[in-house]
Amino acid sequence: MKTDVMVHCGNSPKMERVIDLTVALAAKDADSVKSIVREDFVWKTVGQEALISFEDLSQKLAKRPDVTEIKVENALSHGKGAMCEGTLNFEDGDVLSFCNVITFSSTAKDALVKEAHTYFIK
Repeated sequence: MKTDVMVHCGNSPKMERVIDLTVALAAKDADSVKSIVREDFVWKTVGQEALISFEDLSQKLAKRPDVTEIKVENALSHGKGAMCEGTLNFEDGDVLSFCNVITFSSTAKDALVKEAHTYFIK
């Protein structure tokens, strides 16, 4: 998978973490995702009923379509919140814009992700 991440200061650990989480989700890398999130983590794709829990992560990621390229165009963090947005290119030629809205467990710079809401637009 080709990865194109915006240029940034590199001085925001939580912004780095939200970018790392977004790339790991796109790559379907459950081990990397699990190293960034808490065990009570939940992931919601907005507009879909089901929440994906920590326990179901590997299985659910494996069923998602393969991403050939991710472009991270913007990422921000402040306090317990963060966001990351960009585009995903798929093998079949589809392109989706996305935005991940993240809630960390605390404001600490090494806090793990507690919850993620992902928005997709075709």
